[in-house]
Amino acid sequence: KIKHPLTSYTDLFFLVPKGWMTGDLAPPKFLVFFDDIQDAIAATKILQKCLPSEVHHRIKWFNSDMTTTYKEAEVTHLCTGDTWGLCTTELFGMGMDVPDIAIVVQW
Repeated sequence: KIKHPLTSYTDLFFLVPKGWMTGDLAPPKFLVFFDDIQDAIAATKILQKCLPSEVHHRIKWFNSDMTTTYKEAEVTHLCTGDTWGLCTTELFGMGMDVPDIAIVVQW
């Protein structure tokens, strides 16, 4: 249930355990779908701030502005667990098969 202004992205904080520290178990893999690329980027930056800086790269945005090479690499990173979550647009849902996504959110 949405409790805060949508543009604050505060209601997405459940995706990253409060107080997470390097060495803790990785959070469950997640996808957050946005209608707008800029919202996906803004939410990614907010979620990254919930983590130590050395693991900011584990949460990324993914959209049609990315190169094919980047998109293919990111799908691989998500499948292997190097990436924990993506803030994306509907592009990711088209033809992707990542079996162990634990949480999917439509923002």
